[in-house]
Amino acid sequence: MIKQIIFSITLCLFLLSGRAQTASEWQIDLRYLQQTVHSKYSNLFYNITAADWDKAVDVLHAQIPKLEKEQVLAGFVRLVALFHIGHTQMNTFGLHQQSANGISLHRYPFQLYLFNDGLYFLQAENKYANAVSGKVTRIGNMKAEAALEAVRPLVSYENEQGYRSNAVYYLATPEWLLTQGITNSAEEVSISYIKNGKEETTVFKAVNDNAHFSMTGLETIPGWTDAKMAGNTPLWQKEPSSFRYMEYLPQNKTLYVRHSVTLNEGDKTIASFFNDMVDFIDKNDVEKLILDLRTNGGGNNTLNKPIVTGIIKSRKINQKGKFFCIIGRRTFSAAQNLVNELEKNTEVIFVGEPTSENVNFYGDTRTETLPKSKLQANLSWLWWQNMDPRDKRKATAPALAVDMSFADFYNNTDPVMNVINAYDKQGPIDDKLRSLAEQGKFDEAVSMANEYLKDPLHRYFKNELEAKINAYGYSLINQNKFDNANMVLKMNIQLFPESANAYDSYAESFMLMGKKEDAIKYFEIAIAKDKDGATADNSKKQIEKLRSGGN
Repeated sequence: MIKQIIFSITLCLFLLSGRAQTASEWQIDLRYLQQTVHSKYSNLFYNITAADWDKAVDVLHAQIPKLEKEQVLAGFVRLVALFHIGHTQMNTFGLHQQSANGISLHRYPFQLYLFNDGLYFLQAENKYANAVSGKVTRIGNMKAEAALEAVRPLVSYENEQGYRSNAVYYLATPEWLLTQGITNSAEEVSISYIKNGKEETTVFKAVNDNAHFSMTGLETIPGWTDAKMAGNTPLWQKEPSSFRYMEYLPQNKTLYVRHSVTLNEGDKTIASFFNDMVDFIDKNDVEKLILDLRTNGGGNNTLNKPIVTGIIKSRKINQKGKFFCIIGRRTFSAAQNLVNELEKNTEVIFVGEPTSENVNFYGDTRTETLPKSKLQANLSWLWWQNMDPRDKRKATAPALAVDMSFADFYNNTDPVMNVINAYDKQGPIDDKLRSLAEQGKFDEAVSMANEYLKDPLHRYFKNELEAKINAYGYSLINQNKFDNANMVLKMNIQLFPESANAYDSYAESFMLMGKKEDAIKYFEIAIAKDKDGATADNSKKQIEKLRSGGN
């Protein structure tokens, strides 16, 4: 399954024409796209109804005669982005190198990144070096925050992490800045930024190339200036052009592995690399493995197997507190498949930021070419369900939440590594809660969990902790320990009082204990919190069953 991060890696082959597309031809293309989606890709109506999408199609159809070609193109991009499926998007990558029926896109020669303390220039062409390391305050007509929101409708993303990862690419495209009202020109943009305590402004000129495309996203582009202090290069940025990198840290008895692309690198296969990793662990004094997927935007998920099986076989590493996986906003597609397999089959602890992919998702795309403009749409058709079909998580969340400030990046500091190195002082929260529950100390367990969740380090772990406690409760049910299960599931409604699922599970424990009225009471609370959702449906069925005399 070949994946994409934001633009397709494979360049589009556009048929050239010497004239501009007419309004009627654009409308023909639009209806063709609409008919193709309905006839071949009805699965895309996953986050939006067919009726609502068709309304958006009709609005664009009526507007086309009044729009410039760039505005029409933006309209197509917005329509496909409405599906909120990361792989599904209009393929505009090739438009930066050649034109299709008079359409072309340009770039500004800079790269931006949204750190936890704002939007910064990460790289820029040497002649704009003065802007590098500046914190962006204004882009064209808008403040930086407003500009980020203005391009949101163009971005194909599945969760906020996907948006944060991809929006910066749209802010570097002159035509998108123009169509979204951020600038008044597609030839230049004035950007203000704060650097060394002073606010400055630079005018950037548009260019027409893809010279800054990177497979790993780590390389410094030749002829560009990078926002980094000279000195020690952090592990995650070493050998940036290599798909994978491994280094042993003897002071911590830790093996660090960066896996940036799920593709073989020529004759350097994934299987051979990870076989070497397992062999090194077996033959050396390794107490901790760190697998870094934070920059892995995907590739071919059939290549994941030797990674997972190798870690499973490595008993000295596949233990709680010894295997860590760094994830982030670029962990997508085949990398999400790998994250899922690690979560199911190993004792992994995830660290960093949430992934940019749903845990179950529509992946592989087919390319559909519009008949008049020859523009191409990449439309997902294959459902990847690595996890439980009831698992509706929008991302895999880290147990230990760590993001990066610009100062961290500039100073070559990796806060994720610092958190992992300090982890031995903490231990897994679910093990501690289970131990307290086994001792009957349920109030103490709730108090500990509340304190744990208050810590910003655990800010993404709310849903995971709820799921773990819920699973523990059901494991007790499966052992016919209904009273204990009831107390464990009560912990969940105390910790997560807004969760319909927590109340549904708590009600089910009462039902199994033969306490009909208590069961109905908590099923009704679940219904009130979920209304017309799947949890409410289950609760309604259980109430009907109880009232009809079932158990």
